Amino acid sequence: MTSYLVNKEDLVNFLDNPNMKNQDGYMFAYVTSPEVLARLVPAPLKPVAPVIAGYITHMGNPTFAKPYDEAVLYSLVSYGGRMVGAYPFTLFLSGDGAEEAMLAGREGAAIPKKLADKISYTEANGCTHVVVTRRGVDLINLTFTPGIPNNPDIAKQLMGSQSALDTPTDTYSFFFDYKIDQDHDGHNHFINTRLIATKTTGTTHAFTPGNITMELGTSSDDPVSELTILKPIGGAHYQMTSGKMHETIQLTQVDSNEIAPYLITGRYDQAILGK
Repeated sequence: MTSYLVNKEDLVNFLDNPNMKNQDGYMFAYVTSPEVLARLVPAPLKPVAPVIAGYITHMGNPTFAKPYDEAVLYSLVSYGGRMVGAYPFTLFLSGDGAEEAMLAGREGAAIPKKLADKISYTEANGCTHVVVTRRGVDLINLTFTPGIPNNPDIAKQLMGSQSALDTPTDTYSFFFDYKIDQDHDGHNHFINTRLIATKTTGTTHAFTPGNITMELGTSSDDPVSELTILKPIGGAHYQMTSGKMHETIQLTQVDSNEIAPYLITGRYDQAILGK
C-alpha cells in the first residue's frame, strides 16, 4: 500500500536514467527567421541554422511515468563552437502520464515543460493530422504525408542520423538549470543558474520520410507562432524502441538576472508574473 513515507530502498529508482521507451510519432522541421532565433536563443548558445525542428510523439512505455504524448519545438544551437544540440523553447504534454513526465522533466532535468489540454491524431487519405491544444487554442497543427520531403536535401541533413535503423545514436540537448530562492519579504528570484547539456542515446526502429504542412497558433501564455514558419523542410513518421537520458554535462555558470527573461514562458503561464 502506498504511504507518504517511502521506503529508502525504493529511492534508488527515483528518476534513475530516464528512458522514453516505445515512442511512435512524427518529427518535423521548417525554415524560420534568423532574426527571431537571434532574439530568442540566449548566450552563450548560438543558432547554427535558421531552422526550427521538433516532434509530436506518443511515449508508450516511459520508465518514469504512465504513457503520455509530447510535442516540442527547438532550435539547433552550438556551444563554444564544439558542441551542437537542441535548445527547446517549450514542450507540451498530455495523457495519463503527462503530469509525472512534466515534473520529472522540469524539476528533475531543467526541461521547459507544460501540460496541454490534448494532443490528437487523425488519419485520413493516407495522411496524419496532429493537433496540440492548450487553453483551448490549437498551438501546433501538423499534417504529415508519407513520401518525398518538402526539401529532401536539407531534410536528409537534419534527420539522416535518426533514420539509421536499430543503431544507437547520441544526441544532445541544452537546458538552463536553476534554483528559485525566496527572500524574507516574499520576493522570489532565480539563483545558481547554469547551462547544462544532456546526452540521450536513442534507437530508431522504423522511419518513413514525408512532407508536411504546418500552422502555429498563439495564446497569451504560449506565443508559439513567434517561432514563425517561413518554409517547410519535411518530416518523418518514426518509432523508437529506446530514448535513454544518461549523462548530464555541466557547461558553465550564467548570470541569473540575465537569463531569467528566457526561463519563464516555456515553463509557466503569465499569471505567475501577476498578469
